[in-house]
Amino acid sequence: MGSEFQNQFCYVSTLEHQSTFYGKYIYLYTDKGQLSLTNDGLEYLGKKNNYSITRSSIKNIEISHYSRVAKPFKLNCIKISYIVDSVENTIYLTPTGSGFTPIYKTNQLVKNWFSKLMEIMPELQNT
Repeated sequence: MGSEFQNQFCYVSTLEHQSTFYGKYIYLYTDKGQLSLTNDGLEYLGKKNNYSITRSSIKNIEISHYSRVAKPFKLNCIKISYIVDSVENTIYLTPTGSGFTPIYKTNQLVKNWFSKLMEIMPELQNT
């Protein structure tokens, strides 16, 4: 998959967290860890949670952005909706260099990851 898509520092948030006052206005993320592409999809290993999302479970991938109240400068993320045991889940991934990486560089990394995901999952391009 290429080394640039292995063990990338990444922040994660959930749809549930983003729906709360705290998630919208105070602190965007629920976890931080390492994001990697696998032969079967995506793997995230965090301090609090781990996600293994198979290609076949992914229903939608798009570039989104966090609340401008919490992040006045537009910070992009990858919004992934996927199905596990007949339940739809949504997570937000923000691959970045570190917590100190400038937003414009993080947004470029988000774009690179999104492009790679669209490259390996062409069936999602027309949904």
